[in-house]
Amino acid sequence: MPTPKSAEVNEAERRIGNVLAELEGRTGSDVQGISLEELVDTDPATGRPAVHKGVEITVTPRPQRRWVR
Repeated sequence: MPTPKSAEVNEAERRIGNVLAELEGRTGSDVQGISLEELVDTDPATGRPAVHKGVEITVTPRPQRRWVR
């Protein structure tokens, strides 16, 4: 049985949607996919390896519309 979303999750989805819409507007492309990744990097505070979350966004350019006279 699915669990209901919390208000925090709904707010996060709304904010992410706004960021993706802004990205599409500035780049003239369409967002095709978004995925969450775990990346291993060196923690600058300790110098030891640490796992960080990262986001992969896939976009495709929109076709340029040219009017034929």
